This record gives sequence, C-alpha cells and structure tokens, in this order.
Amino acid sequence: MAKLAAELTVNDVLGAEGIIKQYIPGFQARESQLAMAQLIQKSIINRECEVIEASTGIGKSFAYLVPAFLSNSKILISTGTKNLQDQLFKKDIPLISKTIVSGKQLALLKGRSNYCCPYRINKFRQQRRFQTRQLAPVFDALKSWSETTTRGDIAEFSDIPENDSLWFYATSNADNCLGNECPDFKDCFVVKARRKAQEADVIVINHHLFFSDQALKDDGFGELLPEVDVLIFDEAHQLPDVASHFFGRNLTMRQYDLLMKDIIDAQVIEARDSKEIQEICRLNQKSIADFRITLGKFSAKGEWRHIQHAPDIVTAIDELMQVMGTLMQQLEVLKSRGKELGLCFARVENFNQTLKDFLQPKKSEVTWYEWNDHSFRLMISPVEISEQFRKQIDRSLYKSIFYTSATLSSNGSFDYFTRRLGIEDVNCTSFESPFDYQKQAVLYLPENMPDPAADNFAEVFANECCELINATNGNCFILFTSYRMLRLTAGILSRRLKNKLFIQGEQQRSELMSAYLKTPNPILLGTSSFWEGVDVKGDKLKLVIIDKLPFKSPGDPVYKRRLQRVTESGGNAFKEVQIPEATISLRQGVGRLIRDASDTGIVMIADNRLKTKPYGRDFLNSLPDMKQCHSLKTVLEFASKFSE
Repeated sequence: MAKLAAELTVNDVLGAEGIIKQYIPGFQARESQLAMAQLIQKSIINRECEVIEASTGIGKSFAYLVPAFLSNSKILISTGTKNLQDQLFKKDIPLISKTIVSGKQLALLKGRSNYCCPYRINKFRQQRRFQTRQLAPVFDALKSWSETTTRGDIAEFSDIPENDSLWFYATSNADNCLGNECPDFKDCFVVKARRKAQEADVIVINHHLFFSDQALKDDGFGELLPEVDVLIFDEAHQLPDVASHFFGRNLTMRQYDLLMKDIIDAQVIEARDSKEIQEICRLNQKSIADFRITLGKFSAKGEWRHIQHAPDIVTAIDELMQVMGTLMQQLEVLKSRGKELGLCFARVENFNQTLKDFLQPKKSEVTWYEWNDHSFRLMISPVEISEQFRKQIDRSLYKSIFYTSATLSSNGSFDYFTRRLGIEDVNCTSFESPFDYQKQAVLYLPENMPDPAADNFAEVFANECCELINATNGNCFILFTSYRMLRLTAGILSRRLKNKLFIQGEQQRSELMSAYLKTPNPILLGTSSFWEGVDVKGDKLKLVIIDKLPFKSPGDPVYKRRLQRVTESGGNAFKEVQIPEATISLRQGVGRLIRDASDTGIVMIADNRLKTKPYGRDFLNSLPDMKQCHSLKTVLEFASKFSE
C-alpha cells in the first residue's frame, strides 16, 4: 500500500527493501541511484545547486523524482525533448505518485504550437480555399476532435502527422496569436494548460519552453511559468545549444511568405475595399524570392560580413527594404480596421527591425545565413550565452537548481559545461553506471584504418562495417559525423549486404525507429540526431559503429567565432572547446549500446586519431570502462559469444 510522503525517506522508496518494488516487478536497488536521490534530497533541504552526471543505467528520473515528491517544494522539471516530457508525465511520474502519496497536483505544459487553436480551425474551415479535396474531410475530423478533446494536445490526433503543414492552419504561434483579444479566448487550450500549470505542484516542460518564458510574459497570457522552489534540468547537456538558439533571432523565407498570406487573409476579412495591398504583398513575395536567388550565388552557409558588400546583395537588400517600407505604410493605415490587420502590422514592424539588427549587429553577435533551393534563413546569434543564461536563471528565484545528464563532463572535468552556462560556482558530482562494461561490451579500435581525411577512408570503413555486421547478423547502428560519409557508406553497404538499411532522412525519426524495431537484423545509418535520445534495449542493438570523432565543423559561423574569441583571450580553443565538446558528443553516441544490465555488444570507433594523437587518451578516458581490442579476429570471437 502506498504511504504518505511525510512517512517516507528516499531509502524507504529506492533502497534494497524499498516500496517501489510493489509497483515495478523485478526492481533492483542501485547504489548510485540511491546516492543521487540522497544528494538531491539534501540539496533541496540546504537550498544548494548541483550539476549531476548520472551515467547510463542509474535511473536518474527516479533519482530526482523521489526526493522531489518527498519534499514540500513546488517543482519545475525541464526536459530536452517533448518525447522525454511525455515519458516523464505519462509513465514515470504516475508510478512515483502511486508509490508516494504526496497530494501534489501535476501539470504537463508544452509550447503554444502543440495545442490546437479553435479560432484558427474555425477560420480556415470556413474559408476552405487552402484545402485540397483530400484534406477537407481530415480537417472536418480535426474540427470534431477539437470540440471533444480536454487538453487539445495535437499529439492526440493521429490522423495528421506531427510535422504536416496542415497543423499551421490548426495551431497558433507567437506571430499570429491574438492573445486575450481572441474571440475564442475562453476556449483556448493554451490558456487552460497554463492556468493548470500555475496551480500545479509539479510541472513538466521542455527546455525550449523554459527559455520562451521571459519572452512570452507580455503576450496577453500573463505569467507563462509559475514561481517554483526547485528547478530540475534533465538532459542538461542540451542547454547551451538550446539557449544559444533562443537568445538569437532569425528571419526565414517561410516566415515572410506566411506573413504575406496572413496579410491577404486579414485584408479579405477586415478590409475588403483595400485590395491594392494584395499587390504590395505580391511585390514583397517577389522581392524575397529574388533575394533567395541572389543569396544562392554564394556559399550555402557563411558569415554575412563576407558577402554583405557584394553589389548583387546590396541591390537585393535595398529592394527588399523599399517594398517592405511601402507595405508598412499601407498597413499602418489599415491596422485599425481589425485585430488581425493590427497584428500583421506589428509583425511587419518586428520583421523590419530584426532585418535592421541583422544588417548592423552588436559586437557580441554573429550574423550568418543558410541557403537551399527552396528557402533561406538569416540568423543573429550570440557568440557566448553565459551572461544571458545567468540572467535567465536568477538564483534568488529558486531554493535549488539541478542540472543532470548522462554526459556533462570531459575527461573527468565539468569546466566546459559550467563555463558555457556561467555557473562555475555550482557543486559538481558524477555517479558511475551500475553496468559491468568489462563483461558486457568491447571497444574495437581497428588497427589498420587510414586517416579520416584520406581518400580511401570511406572504402576501408565500409569493409570493416561489413565484417562486423556479418558477424553480428545486423542489429546495428552506424553513426556518422557527416551526411557525405553516410551516403557513401549507404551506397556500399546496399550493394554488399542483404540486411534492411534504415537511412536517416527517408522517414521521420520516430517512424524510422518503429520500422527498425520490427525488422529482423536491421541496420540504421544516422547522423547527429541519432547520437542521443534513442533507447534500444536487448538483441535489437548489438553493434554501434562510429566513423569519426565528432568534432564540430570549424566552418560553422558561431562556433568559429567562439573559437576565435578563446584564442584572442590567450586560451587554447582546441583543448578548451573542441575536445570537450567532441568528447561529450562521443559519449552520447557510445552510450546508445548498453541500455540495460543484460545488454551486450560491440562499439567500433574507426578514427585512428584515438591512437595516433596525444588527445586520443582524453577521449578514451571519458568512455565507459570497456575491454579494448585492435584485432578484428578478437572482436569477432566476442561477437560469436553473444550471437549464439
């Protein structure tokens, strides 16, 4: 029988005789999990902050949920992804709630675009002109669902894929939401979810939503996130990149096109007698399309300062600013005719200001661009985010803050992670995995691999892959540092192996993984998005192959500027930034293999720099304590044992 929180200790729940066994058959107490939970409990009591590295197998979610539920504190948990958010709220938290009767009210809160918008559904359903004959019935079904759902979470409506463009017409975003002026405000699922979060004792969000909090406080909804006592960041290794994205700003061709379409829609509804603005919108669309063509004459990605004075670029920008100015003048006259025209005017003003900021950035910012055959984006990114992050994480607002992940350190040091976030004054602790890597896994470092930059690397790499895959019968992840190597290897393997290949980009990640798990002896080939957040236990994953050490491209504009800044200040950018960042990424990739105490398998890293370069030892010291071998014969003998 569940006990009240006041009657329990962490040991009562997670210890050798812990009551959680009643709810998880076969649960075995883990010393590292219990120690982590005790540390968190002590830190909540003492109002301390902790960086906690919880290696794979510890069960870190229970390690922070149990002391959180045992405390009298109001808790905010921020996760790396919506998938982990849903897992916590639908699986882990209900189990802990059953185990510990704390009386805490729970809430799951996602970003605005994850909830259907009754106003936009009604608006576009009535217009129907955006629909195809095939989509009309789907939209009618969506309308019916929106009238019966209690949460409005679009993940509940499976008739439309998660990334389908139709969701644009059924959800709102920060640009087009009418806020408290919306005629359907009382039925707004976003408002309902936020109100529930305000009243809850445990709120589960994701990192993107956390960083959106400040920006959304004045959008007509009031406070987005409630005041809490304890803040827990799970998958905290993602925080620097998410923060960098949030603290930056961007302009995209898609944003601009949608804005023009919204202006025309608003004019049709609110100012039918002012059709001339439609022609101005079309001129803006032509101007932005011409700008994309001009941008395509240069590299696909780069710093803006390298091309900003090119005559074609100067001409294209001048034309864009001119037609945008004309549009602003016309909209200023019409903005009082209706709510949506007023909102469109504000969006054009914001777009224009962001473009001006892009053309005249601050010294602390990098402006850069990306281009492809269909679109482009212009980015304003901070070089460093530590100062802004410190402001966002006002220590006086929380009793305790916890940062936890399986990979936060490099070669035993947390300095890289804490420096990037500006939290050097925090306590750092690492808990070792309970897995017996010496028995469960082998790290294979091929002895005859050429340098990764050599012309024959791809061919030799593919040969090694084939040898190992044939020995293990498949059930393999091959993780790449570039799409180029992925495509080259996929081409070779498709000719030499009979195993079904699952290649990143051919399906959405969730669909790809679902098909992988249903297929005998599969092989998955993926880049960065498959190095983390993928959990495959048992015989479906026996082999993880990594082509190269995951050094980030020094050609990335923001990364390049970060490296330059370290060098200019007298530091060693390679040692202080590139190695720690690549080490954390490598640990994530290697961590795909052993996900359970009964798992066994092989990790192959085909990069000979682990043996030929002095820094190779730093990488190896950061990996789990696996047996190492350099002979294909030896590793095949190991493979034969677990494939019997």
